[in-house]
Amino acid sequence: MLTELEGSVLRLIRDNPNISRLDIAKRLGVSKPVVTNVVARLIKKGLVVESGTEKVKLGRPKITLQFVPDAWYCVGIELEERYFELIVTDLTGRVIDSREEKIPRSIEPNHLVSFCKEKVERTLEENQLPKEKILGVGIGIAGMVDPTSRVVRTAPAIGLTNYDLAFEISQELDLSVIVVNRVKAAALAEHRLGAAQGFQNVLFVFIDSGLGCAVLLDGKIYEGFYGKAGEFGWMITDLDRSEPELYEEESFGPLARRFSGHAIIKRFANLGLNGEDVLRLVTHNEELRDCLETGLKHIAAAVANAVLLFDPQLIILKGRIGQNHYEDISQILLSTLKELLPSQFHENLNLSRGQVERFDVALGAVFAVQQRFMRL
Repeated sequence: MLTELEGSVLRLIRDNPNISRLDIAKRLGVSKPVVTNVVARLIKKGLVVESGTEKVKLGRPKITLQFVPDAWYCVGIELEERYFELIVTDLTGRVIDSREEKIPRSIEPNHLVSFCKEKVERTLEENQLPKEKILGVGIGIAGMVDPTSRVVRTAPAIGLTNYDLAFEISQELDLSVIVVNRVKAAALAEHRLGAAQGFQNVLFVFIDSGLGCAVLLDGKIYEGFYGKAGEFGWMITDLDRSEPELYEEESFGPLARRFSGHAIIKRFANLGLNGEDVLRLVTHNEELRDCLETGLKHIAAAVANAVLLFDPQLIILKGRIGQNHYEDISQILLSTLKELLPSQFHENLNLSRGQVERFDVALGAVFAVQQRFMRL
């Protein structure tokens, strides 16, 4: 694991190719000898190389530095109900291999651990990557994860409750493993590679089979004390509970039961279509349109409360439904937000479509590994 200063220096070298030790010292506000010692350690670890020289007006030329992206590799995994996705990346997030598979229905936790172990080891073997070259394995799941211990508190989709998935897989693989919430992972990928690049305070609204949310505060994903921050599907937008049936199911919150892939399929089960197919029919069916607009207005009410709490620079829609139907959804959200929020908030309402689509959860899990072990 790198120290905080080593991580800061490495980030600067990664983001500024051919930077010099003197330039790093100036940017970080530390002495050049301190930077020289840190760089020496990073070179010894194989993370940095001297790339050349840069002429200066007076004195000796500056020696420039470059980041070594293939010094180590990372494994990222997304686990959903009956779905497994695995990627191997270098330290920039460049995907060098990927695979998707179905997970057997109602798989037992010990069998899930064995399944992950077998897939990771086979992938590393096929890519001729020894475990010594692997920084760690990141796993994104739909569920609540303790922010300190990384124990999975609850993940109904894969049948886990108070289960230390990271420890069990780490024991089997003999690699460092970290587990993160999939929505927070997707937000992390968006911050590193997508629409949130360069922003420090962002609200991510994730509309998929369920509803989720992540908050980026001062450049870091906020997890909450117990790891429960972002449970957007449980936001309450109907104090009089005019539809009591929305509160009867414990696995989905009332807002998620108003508008999400799960809610759309359930409400229009008689059509025999999935959530996205229903959305494509909205323009041709007034009943569908009215129903879905009502659900989206409740989402807008929840977003309005989040805007008042966090004052984000940007709101990003993610998830298959949020991104694939961004134009239609964003129009309703923006118009409703302007109805609900005081006028002084209107000029700062910036809504954007998520840009990272493929592997976003697995990539975010990779970046969580880098944050934990390299402070990148």
